[in-house]
Amino acid sequence: MKAAPLEKRSLSLIYTENKTRILWDIIIFFCILFAAVESPLRVVLFYEKGLALSGIYVLVDLLFLGDIFVNLFFPESARTERRTFRKEMILPYLKSWFAFDFIAAFPFELVAQKAIGIELTFHPYLFLLFGITRIVKVVRIPGIIRRLNLAFQPSPGILRLGLLGFWITIVAHWFAVGWLYMDQLERMKTGWNEYIKALYWSVMTLATVGYGDVLPTTTEQRIYSILVMMIGAAVYATIIGNVASILGNLDLERSARIKRMSQVDSFLKGRNLSSDLRMKIREFYLYSIEKGFGQNEKELLSDLPIPLQREVKIQLHRELLEMVPFLKGAEPSFITTLVFSLKHQIFLPGDIIFRKGDIGHNLYILSEGTVEILGENDRDVIARAEGGQFFGELALITEERRSATVRSVGISQAYTLSKGDFLNALNDYPVFREAILTRVRNLKAKTHTRKKRTANVKVSKREKKN
Repeated sequence: MKAAPLEKRSLSLIYTENKTRILWDIIIFFCILFAAVESPLRVVLFYEKGLALSGIYVLVDLLFLGDIFVNLFFPESARTERRTFRKEMILPYLKSWFAFDFIAAFPFELVAQKAIGIELTFHPYLFLLFGITRIVKVVRIPGIIRRLNLAFQPSPGILRLGLLGFWITIVAHWFAVGWLYMDQLERMKTGWNEYIKALYWSVMTLATVGYGDVLPTTTEQRIYSILVMMIGAAVYATIIGNVASILGNLDLERSARIKRMSQVDSFLKGRNLSSDLRMKIREFYLYSIEKGFGQNEKELLSDLPIPLQREVKIQLHRELLEMVPFLKGAEPSFITTLVFSLKHQIFLPGDIIFRKGDIGHNLYILSEGTVEILGENDRDVIARAEGGQFFGELALITEERRSATVRSVGISQAYTLSKGDFLNALNDYPVFREAILTRVRNLKAKTHTRKKRTANVKVSKREKKN
């Protein structure tokens, strides 16, 4: 009896990739970027915060604190469905990222100065330690980037190149701050000119250029330089490897197309085919490769779990079938069954899809392109059908032959549903099957009446002539 009130008080969890969470991740990303750049810089330059900068720090601390609550009550484990909040769902966060988020959000400087009464300017090591605690939040950047990548789906090569540039910039900045801190031990005052000089040294060392115009003068600086040079060698190798890989991947699709067309050309050279037929074959492959059809698409879908394959096919093709008039009112499960019977076809310019008088076996749903419905002599165009329209539907429910010839104007794509697949699916839905049979009887009655009227008109015309 007491379960209902608890249900009302429960918190609903939302998937981390909704629009609100995406916006929140973007805000937190820029807060982390600010903390990673400004916090260590202020420690070595000793400039005053000022009212505006103090306000930004308060805002960043509040947002970092809010991020803890966001990760507690909207964890990544809460997928698309809405879930009831349970203690077990926050344990993974408490055991992993909570410590980093807490250290970044806790105002150590404020507590030390206001609550304990420590003047940090007289304790340089505490000032350094408390001043850079916010940068531990950078460990959260990979997770944020992953979620934003799912949301915006940028080019993988461009994303990797951007991330590489981002991390190199941040690391160069940190090394410059470290050099400046070492230099600060020898001099009382540092400024922006000294920072630019330190940044110049950092980039030069990471890039393994080593002009030698900025030299270490103390033992501490020499030890620091050795460490940075060792890291710089690794960074340089990483840059070269990543850039080569990125540039190769950016051109991977083009290389795959060229390879596929080379295989097609090799096949055509060894066959005694007419030039027109060769051109048609090449045109088909060029179009299918450009649109991403073919074996690669099948392989990609086959790698997905069966439930995910079903979901993809239903989202892609369900609306196409729902446009067919005699399928309106059918059960959703029946439409879903038909979705898995659809077959994709490509027609080249001038291809005859079917001719007048042919026995009909398929319904055609045009997804892209244009087709012409031809008249008696297969020359006059009496109608056109474009992407999103369908034709040949009577073949599924009647035994009548095709009443017109249909020809593809340009390159067209269509999904076909065979009569056999339709009737097999219909056997499992007796109520809808009876409704279809009723429509067929009515259609046959109308067709018979129309033919009878046409015959009477012809007879009357003959009698008038006689």
